Amino acid sequence: MKLFVTSLLALGLSLAYSGPTTARAARPQVPAYVPAPQYQYLQMTTIESVVAGGMGRSRILFTPEFKGTKEANMENLFSLTGLNLGNVHANEETIMRYLNELAADGWELMQTTPLTQTLVSGGTTGQGIFLTRYLFRKAK
Repeated sequence: MKLFVTSLLALGLSLAYSGPTTARAARPQVPAYVPAPQYQYLQMTTIESVVAGGMGRSRILFTPEFKGTKEANMENLFSLTGLNLGNVHANEETIMRYLNELAADGWELMQTTPLTQTLVSGGTTGQGIFLTRYLFRKAK
């Protein structure tokens, strides 16, 4: 009986000793602290005016400027005859061209925020704007 207890105790001690050693060897190394990447941000804002008769002003704004451009013209959505689909299409192409240029320059689109503002006077809708903000980031 004494031999059995001694053997059992020896077996238990050997398992207790080998367990943590094996576990430590299999544990992956924790890398040293890696700082979060630093980014620079750029905002592109499209403003499309909804004013009858082509009197509105439609623009693209860049903050900060992008490749020397702070502001770019777009076509007005309305002409004297009403909604001008050719101008809508031209604006779509302009916006896509800038989005492609920004992507090619390494800017990552993070967020898009649309806003529609309609000005009402005397119970009728006479004018307004479609505004969209595009927030980009790029690693420094």
